[in-house]
Amino acid sequence: MKLPFRYQFILAPSVTVILLACLVAYTSYELSRIYDENEATVYWEVVNDNVQTTIATINSLNKTISKLSTEQSPQQDDNFFSYLEQSQILSDNLYDQNLLEQVPAELRQRILSIEKLLREPELIEPTVLLSSINQFLPDLEYQAKIIAAQRRTAYIDNHHKLLEIISRLTTLQISSLLVCIIVAALLALWGLFVIRQRFNRLQIRAQLVCNRKKLGSTKQQGDELDNLENCLVNMTEKLLHTVSVENVLRGVENERRRIAMDMHDGVLADLTGINRQLDNDSAVRKDINAIIDDLRRTIDDLHPQVLEILGLNAALNSWLERQSSTPGFPQYHYDFEEAIDQSTNLEQKINLFRIITEATTNVVKHAHAERLEIVLRISDQDLILTVEDNGIGMPDEKNVNRHGVANINERARLLGAIVTWRNSRFARGTCFELNLSLAKS
Repeated sequence: MKLPFRYQFILAPSVTVILLACLVAYTSYELSRIYDENEATVYWEVVNDNVQTTIATINSLNKTISKLSTEQSPQQDDNFFSYLEQSQILSDNLYDQNLLEQVPAELRQRILSIEKLLREPELIEPTVLLSSINQFLPDLEYQAKIIAAQRRTAYIDNHHKLLEIISRLTTLQISSLLVCIIVAALLALWGLFVIRQRFNRLQIRAQLVCNRKKLGSTKQQGDELDNLENCLVNMTEKLLHTVSVENVLRGVENERRRIAMDMHDGVLADLTGINRQLDNDSAVRKDINAIIDDLRRTIDDLHPQVLEILGLNAALNSWLERQSSTPGFPQYHYDFEEAIDQSTNLEQKINLFRIITEATTNVVKHAHAERLEIVLRISDQDLILTVEDNGIGMPDEKNVNRHGVANINERARLLGAIVTWRNSRFARGTCFELNLSLAKS
């Protein structure tokens, strides 16, 4: 299955981001391990500080108690406040939870047994407190040596583990970055190759469009480039069809013009010359006059010269006046805004003339209408043409396979106009409307 274009476009950066995210996650894991190792080292540092402070405080407390006077109450001695301060320091360090966890159970019980003596030293005889403390001081000093050794061991272990983690992390980071670069480069090159292939195919199809050749069927896949390719094929088919129809209609108009000029300059001129040589009362001259009139109408239908000379309004007026004299032509109302002749070119005028005459002819042939309205006006830079009747409606007026309606739709498409068929505003009948933008004309 082919990967859609939008996924091809984001594949390389997505893979790179995923690899970098994994690298960040692993780095966070290793940093958490470094943090744990540092916390263990800090723990032994705190325990060692507590035990060393405790031993130093006991030694200092021994000196302070020895200075207390034996002749008077200890509370009245000047050194009593130092005694109380050192007792508080001793209590804070000796009963630290970290220190109690590292001493043996027997020593822990002996320490806890004098907790009350240290909690209320002002009520206890100093010599009694000193005696209780000195009983476990040698064991505490021994534990201090053990804790100091564990502290040094923790420092050494932490140092080795940090070197190991940093080395592993550095190696992994460098390797991961190299892998990201290589993978991203390979995916980018692959994506560039695939995209270039597909754009080359579009270029080939575009060249076929320039050569006016059919592109053939396309795949029914659904990514952006496939949609673009399908749009190009559909656009080309419509373009080739439009161009071919436009060429046919232009060829028809040119052929109409050539035939009309040949008939005007040849047959009509010869008949006019013969007519001048006949007597006024000659029956043949009357027949020739009738033939000349019919020939003039035929020439005018083939290519109305008045359209090129006087404009669309004059050509439509002339055509409607001739048609109104024929049997069965309905009563008509014609309204033309003069600015249209200045706002349209000759090709637009010819196509509008053919569309109006075709729509009017359809009304006469199929609608059996009694009233016909033809209105051309400009509204907001749009030319609006409406042909409306009160007839029975044309059979299959929306079926573009009908020759007349098909001609109207093809000419409207060449103009870039929008055609609408709807019900007439009369009690019955059909309304044909054409909307042509003059903004780009």
